[in-house]
Amino acid sequence: MKFFKIIMLMMAFVSQNVFAQESPFHAGPVFKDFGNIATINNPDLLVPKDTVLKVVYDSYKNSEVGKLTSTFNSAAAFINMHVEAGHPQENIKVAIVVHGGTSVAVTKQEFYGAANDGAINVNIPQIKALLKQGVEIYICGQSATFRGVSKDDLIDGVKMSHSAMTAHAMLQADGYALILW
Repeated sequence: MKFFKIIMLMMAFVSQNVFAQESPFHAGPVFKDFGNIATINNPDLLVPKDTVLKVVYDSYKNSEVGKLTSTFNSAAAFINMHVEAGHPQENIKVAIVVHGGTSVAVTKQEFYGAANDGAINVNIPQIKALLKQGVEIYICGQSATFRGVSKDDLIDGVKMSHSAMTAHAMLQADGYALILW
């Protein structure tokens, strides 16, 4: 029994030290409250500073009510990691096309709360921060109509497209690379 207690104490000590280690992820230079990144030293694939990175995220999976939508976090991380690596922020163009379950996440609190039993739309601060940094967010008009979302229900700055397909076609024709998320 004494041996068992010693083993248990050793396991507790080891697990406490393992979990106490600092995460390699940290706040980035543009978005401090979300979009955490890890610093990558000497990557093999270098991006010339004059390259204009254009990416469009496709977001359709509904996050749990009251939880952040991961696509918004990923878009912020994309910007953070490249700016931290020395890429000029003006050469980073990010768009997000929301449809399906994500559609309600880009609505003002009044609509979101009514659609989700009074829950708080925790995505609003992230969306506003992304928009402030020039990220373009488009909602699929078809998904919006299906869910009863009007342009007036959208967070200021979120734009409506005829459809997610239309937004993707237009953005990809303008050189945006599609990131399925």
